[in-house]
Amino acid sequence: MPQFSNKDKAERGANAKKSLENILNECLKYSYIKEIVSDFHCGYENFDSKQFYSNFIVTFHDGTKWILYTTTSCRSDRIKGNQWDSYNIKIIDKSVKNSILIYPDFVPKSELDLFQAYNLKIQNKVPYSEISNTNNKLYYSAIDHVISQSEFFEMIQNYANINLSNGQKKDKEGNVFESFIAAILSDKDNFYKWKNDKQNLIGTNFKFYKKILDKLGIDRNSVWSITATSDKKVIGVLESNGNPKTDVLIRAFGSGKNEEVNYTISCKKTNAKSVSVHQYSAKDFLEVLDKNNSNLRKLLFEFQEVGNLRDFGEEKCNSLTYELKPYLEKLIRWVIGGYGGKNRTTIQCADYILIHDENDIYIHTLDEYVKLLLQPNNQKHFGTPFQWTYASGRKGKDIQLKCTIIK
Repeated sequence: MPQFSNKDKAERGANAKKSLENILNECLKYSYIKEIVSDFHCGYENFDSKQFYSNFIVTFHDGTKWILYTTTSCRSDRIKGNQWDSYNIKIIDKSVKNSILIYPDFVPKSELDLFQAYNLKIQNKVPYSEISNTNNKLYYSAIDHVISQSEFFEMIQNYANINLSNGQKKDKEGNVFESFIAAILSDKDNFYKWKNDKQNLIGTNFKFYKKILDKLGIDRNSVWSITATSDKKVIGVLESNGNPKTDVLIRAFGSGKNEEVNYTISCKKTNAKSVSVHQYSAKDFLEVLDKNNSNLRKLLFEFQEVGNLRDFGEEKCNSLTYELKPYLEKLIRWVIGGYGGKNRTTIQCADYILIHDENDIYIHTLDEYVKLLLQPNNQKHFGTPFQWTYASGRKGKDIQLKCTIIK
């Protein structure tokens, strides 16, 4: 673990606060929170009005407030101060329901272990004796959670969306995830930390940033700027007005300042075992796979008409399995990456697949993901990795494919 001078520690502390503020501003943009106050102070009546402090206090739309502290190391003396402030702020303002201590995602494992152990201790999820080797007693804490940046973002999101239906929550969180990934990838502190190995810089969800850029294989010695967007006005919509497979477009600018390389990412954020990934007519399937294959044509249109395996019948199921076999890779590349679809620009086809799972992300190239889906244990209907069905009200009009998301 690197050693930091007092000046370095102060700089890291200020940068940690700045990175948390970036996350909070994103939450404000998504209407997850109503208000942010930085450097919050309060005090008891007839006493110093600024005696107690938190780095931030946020107010949700229902009036609930959370006080937030940032830290880069699990120092007991500093946390005791946060405990004291939290205890008194909660007494002074009864609308404060949570006190949260937030650390960067990218910390040494030894420090991470301390943070996670302390979080378990204050929530009494493990006996205090297992950590401190003292008597087995419960631990009182005015701080409610000690969590990472990514865990904090999920906590904010879950609270803000608690009253949404599953469908509304899924749609909103998916759109926010794309925008949040674009914001992380456009963060200048992330870029300078990654390019110059700046230890004092914290960045915003730098763990995600580094994981993505490592996968993209961008040469840090030649690149001078990286930007990203999830804006459909930039990426464009399809001719049908549907969304392209690309959710996030990354642009890396080379040392010549004229060299620009695009990277396209499809984002998947879901807890569901199977999600809808494709919905097109039998005619569109044929245009991509083989419009001259008359057997395939007949079978696809017949399946579109009935919409399920039972009514399609075993004999036709076997026949369609046989007809699709030569086109499996082409089918997957179209379904997952958009390749083969008509009238698409190159930036609308996704070359990388990014999956969010709990508080981490996983990223694959499109080719890697095709190979994963082609594994025998991932076969679903007709020898493909997809479940074939139809969307509500669309029977006889098009075919919907569902897929298990693989990390």
